[in-house]
Amino acid sequence: MFKTKSSPQSILRSAAVLFGTAGLLSLPAHADDDSWRVAVRAEQATPGGWVRVRENAIQGTQLPIRGGLGVNHMQTIRLDAWKPLSDASELHLGFSTSRLNGHTLIDAPVYYNGTTIAPGRLDTVTRFQDFMALDASYWHRLADFGNGGRLWGSVGATYVMLNFRLDGSIAADSIGHELKEDFYVQELPVPTVGLHLRYPLTDALKLTADVTLGRLPWVNSLRTEGGEVRLAQTNEEEALGLEYRFAPHWQALAYVVHRYLGQDERSREDGNAIHLSSNGIGVGIDHQF
Repeated sequence: MFKTKSSPQSILRSAAVLFGTAGLLSLPAHADDDSWRVAVRAEQATPGGWVRVRENAIQGTQLPIRGGLGVNHMQTIRLDAWKPLSDASELHLGFSTSRLNGHTLIDAPVYYNGTTIAPGRLDTVTRFQDFMALDASYWHRLADFGNGGRLWGSVGATYVMLNFRLDGSIAADSIGHELKEDFYVQELPVPTVGLHLRYPLTDALKLTADVTLGRLPWVNSLRTEGGEVRLAQTNEEEALGLEYRFAPHWQALAYVVHRYLGQDERSREDGNAIHLSSNGIGVGIDHQF
């Protein structure tokens, strides 16, 4: 069962009330500036959590991502695009890709996706093409501050495509021979809600703060693998940053960010779970077209 912090949940429940009072679904007149803005970001983070993959009766070994697999760094490249839809609403689109690489030495057999990995070197080789995510959200302005600050609320969805790969020596008596788990096969879009603060500190410098939570309770994934596959997922992100406008259509970005992905899949044949958290820093640049 996945849990999120109580404080962000309380904030988001309040946001839901504000959405209703602000008339989220009624779009005001079209904004004067409807140009697109695009941002490219690079992040370096420290990962945590664990992964476990069962195949039929072969229970998977629970593998700590950092301490057990030796994955000490996680790199992410992110592309964001957004534009105003009206004076009080925006459309936001995002794409990200991440890499989890590391190695460790194991002194006892490890079981992963029905495969027995022999003692020796074990590598995590989940590269950028193995870990991608798409998201889309509608933002609505909830409150204005006298100095130009704004509080936004958002509703949307995220879709994670993760193929968690390992590389090691397969034991001679191993029943299975596959060292990857394609979590994306059972994936569904996860609904999200969020709060977003944009607060100017000077004419060129702006404070940004974002909290986004997504939750999918146990549902039928609409796939079958040894029977019905049930899926539950939690996504969480909190970020605090600064934006600096150094030219009329250009901004530099710097921020700290915490993310969490909890995905659990269960069927008669499979029992797969990953709990991946990360704490990191990011830098980027955005341009207004």
